[in-house]
Amino acid sequence: PGDDAREFWVRAEDRTRDTAQRYDRLGLAEYEAMEAFVRYRF
Repeated sequence: PGDDAREFWVRAEDRTRDTAQRYDRLGLAEYEAMEAFVRYRF
């Protein structure tokens, strides 16, 4: 957890909000609950 004394859910909300803003700056959809899937090629 580190030195951050905030509750886990507060840290998670801040982190996902930041991620959503980064996607928005890239011109992508601004979702706070986005999922990503990676296709693995063997």
